[in-house]
Amino acid sequence: MTAVSQECWQSVDDWFEAICRHEFVAGLVDGSLPEDVFVRYLVDDAHYLDRYARVLSALACRAPDVAGTELLAGSAVGAVAAERELHRAYLAPRGLDPDTATVPEASPTCVAYTGSLEAAAHTAPFDVALAAVLPCFRVYAEVGRHVLARRAPGDHPYGAWIDTYAAPEFDEAVGRAEAYLDVVATDRVGVLAAYRRSTRFEWMFWDSAWRAETWPAP
Repeated sequence: MTAVSQECWQSVDDWFEAICRHEFVAGLVDGSLPEDVFVRYLVDDAHYLDRYARVLSALACRAPDVAGTELLAGSAVGAVAAERELHRAYLAPRGLDPDTATVPEASPTCVAYTGSLEAAAHTAPFDVALAAVLPCFRVYAEVGRHVLARRAPGDHPYGAWIDTYAAPEFDEAVGRAEAYLDVVATDRVGVLAAYRRSTRFEWMFWDSAWRAETWPAP
């Protein structure tokens, strides 16, 4: 039988193709993505990572074994910390600090996505909740690989971002998380549904930054 993590990824081929076609990712490839769009995305991503780390910590507490606790707690601290440094490197020169209130509020899509993950972490079966957080890992690893293979030669304005997610170390971390899902998954239908829902949110996240999504005003 196909591993559930592999089945999850195969089930979102359509959404990953849509992500790769999106204007945001196309702009990452050739370096033409407007800086204000990238900064807007990074601000949202900083908000997202703060709550994502808390979600991973909650799942670490719920893990059925020590291996899962170590994996998820390590991801909450290690992987998120590395991405946090990436945010600071881009945002600090622009007067924005992701660790303070100097950044704009999160977009509606960011709030909806993180709210969905938080709800899953606290109320869904453990395997379903774990599946909900994995697209963030796998989508970024695959987008990093996609962009790296097609990036414009020479200096690239978003080279550090590309290198972070295209790094073999990041892909290895993704593989470890997926392997753990293969061990604990029991509700295959629920796992696939949660994985697909979060992958849709990943597309929406890119699109939100591209469209400059904001909260409505009265």
